[in-house]
Amino acid sequence: MKDLIHSGIVHREQYNEVPPRVEYSLTESGKELVPLIESMVIWGQKNMTAGVKEQEK
Repeated sequence: MKDLIHSGIVHREQYNEVPPRVEYSLTESGKELVPLIESMVIWGQKNMTAGVKEQEK
């Protein structure tokens, strides 16, 4: 997570409360990655399904 924060993909907001609370959110740069990640998920689902069908033969 620290790498994502350092890279500017994720924003970390710490609240000085009791008990302590921290919230994470995507930055604008992080939001730009969402379509790419969704495409990778779709690709993985298609290819993993194809691989399972081949193994069943």
